[in-house]
Amino acid sequence: MIPLLDFAHQLSLHNLTITILITPNNLPILNPLLSKNPSIKTLVLPFPNHPRIPQGVENAKDLTPNLFPTMLFAMSGLYKPILEWFKSHPSPPVAIISDFFLGWTQHLACELGIPRINFSPSGAMGIAVIDSLFQNVPKLNNDDPNHRIVSFPDIPNSPFYPWSQLPSIFRSLKHGEPESEFNRKSMIANFESWGTLVNSFSELESVYLDYLRKKSNGLGSYHRVWAVGPILPTADDATGPARDRGGSGSVSTDDILSWLDTCPDNSVVYICFGSQVVLSNKQMEGLASGLESSGVRFLWGVKQPTTGHVEGEYSVVPAGFEDRTAGRGTVIRGWAPQLSILKHRSVGSFVTHCGWNSVVEGLTSGVVMLAWPMRAEQFVSATLLVDQVKVRIKVCEGMGSIPNSTELSRILSDSVSENGLELRVRATEMCKASLAAVEEGGSSFKDLDSFVKDLFGLGPCCK
Repeated sequence: MIPLLDFAHQLSLHNLTITILITPNNLPILNPLLSKNPSIKTLVLPFPNHPRIPQGVENAKDLTPNLFPTMLFAMSGLYKPILEWFKSHPSPPVAIISDFFLGWTQHLACELGIPRINFSPSGAMGIAVIDSLFQNVPKLNNDDPNHRIVSFPDIPNSPFYPWSQLPSIFRSLKHGEPESEFNRKSMIANFESWGTLVNSFSELESVYLDYLRKKSNGLGSYHRVWAVGPILPTADDATGPARDRGGSGSVSTDDILSWLDTCPDNSVVYICFGSQVVLSNKQMEGLASGLESSGVRFLWGVKQPTTGHVEGEYSVVPAGFEDRTAGRGTVIRGWAPQLSILKHRSVGSFVTHCGWNSVVEGLTSGVVMLAWPMRAEQFVSATLLVDQVKVRIKVCEGMGSIPNSTELSRILSDSVSENGLELRVRATEMCKASLAAVEEGGSSFKDLDSFVKDLFGLGPCCK
C-alpha cells in the first residue's frame, strides 16, 4: 500500500484528479498523503465480510500468510460497490490504477469501458516469472513437487527454482477450488491490462523490462511498461511524523535515531522481515545466537504474532538476550521506521526477507543486504540481487529454516567490517544509480513523464 500511496503523491504533482479507494481500518495509513494533498479525494467502502477473515481485519499484515489468498478473494466483494459508485458519479475517473493482486479490477474496467493500469508490487523479473507460471503452468512428473526444478529458459539469464521456492500465490492454487480458481483468473487478468507500472528502474532490471516490453502473448502485450521506481516518500515523510505511518513500535523513532547517532559509520546491522513474516521461536533463537556471538551493533525489528499463530510459539526473544546485548543492540517490537533507519549513516547492513519494498529501500540506502528469502517472489528477488547485481549474500532461505548461528555470526561481523568493503562499494554504486533514475532526465523520470502524458490522452482526468 505504501508505495502505491507514494506514487499517488507523485501523480498529484502533475495536476491529475485522484480518488483513492480504501477501507475504514486502513484510513490512518492515508493521513500523511491527504495532509500534503488535500485535493486528493477518498472513497471509503466497508471491507467485505468473509467467514475466514476475522471481523475488523482489513490488512494482510494482521493475518497469517496462508490466509493471503483468502484476503484477495474477499476483496473482490468491492466490485459491485465500486461499479455503482462509478455509474452514479457525475464525472467518473477515466482510468483505474490498481495493485497486481487486484486483477479482478481489469474486468471492472472493461465493464466501465476505461483502461486499467496494473501496479506491480514486484520487480520486472518477478513479473516475468509469475507471468510464465500462470500462462504456462508447469507440469509435475512425480508425486512430490518439492523435488521438481522448474526452469524458465525464455526469461533472460534462464532462472530456475525448486517448486518450494516458486511464488506462493501460484503454489497455493488448488485445482477446482472456487477461491483458487478466482485468484488464478485474477492473476491472468493482469496480463490483459492496458499497461503496467513497475517500482523498479532500468539500471537495475533493464533486461527484464525489455523482455516484458517485447513479450506478447495470446492475451495481450506488455508494450506499455513504465519503470517509475524507486518510488519513495518525500523527504518530509521519511524524516517527519509520517515516518511512523505503518504503525507504532516498542521504541520511539526519536530514541532509535538518537542511539544511531552515537554509533560509528556503517557499524550497525538492521534486521527486519517486513510487515507479514513472523519467526518461530527456533528461528528467533538461531538469529539471536548469531547476533550475540558476532559482537555487532544491531537493531532487530520483531513482528508480533497475528491471528492464526499458536500462542507462545512465535516471536519470543530468548531469555536474557536483551540484557546480555544491552548497549550494543535494541529489539523493536512492532513497527520500525525502516527507511529512516536504513538511510542513517551508521547502518552498514540489512538482514531482509527480500520483499520488494525492502529491496527498493535497501538499494536506495546503499547498505549491504543479507538475504533470507522466505516466500512470495522473494527467491526471485534474491536471485536478482545476489547472483546478478551482486549487492547481497544469502544468510538463510525458506520460511521454516533455522540459520546456522556460527555461520550467521561470521556473515554479520563481515558485513560491517573491512571484509564487506567490496559489497559496500557495489551497494553504493547501485544506490547512486537508483537515485539518478528518478532525477530529472533519469530513466524513471522519463517513464513517469511518459505515463502522465498517456493519462492526459485518455480524457478529462486533469483539472
